[in-house]
Amino acid sequence: MNKINSSVYLFPMSASFNSWNVPLFEGMDLIHSSMLYSTLYENSSEILEAFNSKINCVYVFDEKDKELIPEKFKTEGTNLFLGDTENKIDILQGLSEKYFNKYHNNLIIFSDAICITSNDINQAMNLLSIEDEAVVIGKTSTGSVAFLGFNTYNSDFFREIDWKNFTYDNFLLYASKHEHFLHVINNFLAVKTIEDFKTLYKELSKKESLAYCSQNMHEKFTHLFIEYKDLLK
Repeated sequence: MNKINSSVYLFPMSASFNSWNVPLFEGMDLIHSSMLYSTLYENSSEILEAFNSKINCVYVFDEKDKELIPEKFKTEGTNLFLGDTENKIDILQGLSEKYFNKYHNNLIIFSDAICITSNDINQAMNLLSIEDEAVVIGKTSTGSVAFLGFNTYNSDFFREIDWKNFTYDNFLLYASKHEHFLHVINNFLAVKTIEDFKTLYKELSKKESLAYCSQNMHEKFTHLFIEYKDLLK
């Protein structure tokens, strides 16, 4: 795997850093909802930093977050892409025009996902490194999608996806209409509900979580766990 043929995109499902514009997470206020979404985003970004220019990394932000993008993403050479996450097809089209066609392997990581290690990213890229059309999907235990990779961007295929109800099972319905190799990697977590938040708490209590969540990120999540301890019951 090298920077010539592989690119990863950290893709938010909504605004994440602007507490006035984030969607309310069940049981939380706007400020802490933003803290949850932004911490998940930054956690994934730390995993990508480990590749140290071995792959191309693109950080997608909702345009509502434009004035609140953390400074670490503004350093020279960092690839930023802003768009309206309510129109994900438009963002994908923009990414296609700027990046997809330049790289053989493309992997979109959704920023509400966690439990993704650098080894998982390597595995996904390796599965895409074939001449035939291939798709790789990261599946969570609840049937959500943690990441989506492809080696050929099919705009018609992506337009068919219902992004408001983007689940693994629904994705299979779209995928079955197209001829390509489909690979599934399991055991990830997407934090979308209170139950997912409880699962996050349990997963981060395990020593193995240090493979995908640094001590610094643990501390940020712990602040939320303390603030919303009643939600964990």
